[in-house]
Amino acid sequence: MKSKRLNFALSIIAFVAGFSTFAFAQVSVDASKITCKQFALHEVARPRLIAIWLSGYYAGRRELPTIDIQTLEKNLKAMERFCAKVDNLELPLMQAVEKVLGPGQ
Repeated sequence: MKSKRLNFALSIIAFVAGFSTFAFAQVSVDASKITCKQFALHEVARPRLIAIWLSGYYAGRRELPTIDIQTLEKNLKAMERFCAKVDNLELPLMQAVEKVLGPGQ
């Protein structure tokens, strides 16, 4: 009886372990194709993660090696407000960034 339970428990553990590798597979996203709607509705990733990536992307373009956390938070809130508006939902996020924060942001 114990061996049946042990086999069953090991089968469940193996199944869960195998399934979890699929659930956490690496996914690449083309940031230039993310829309405001996807950003606002958390369809790609949490907005904060996308905002951090965008901050690094634009800082790299300007050759700035620093991170201004307060500005990052302020810009995230501005982007969330902008993207939540119905008229802006289909706008690509990187275009929205330039509209809200200015070119070269």
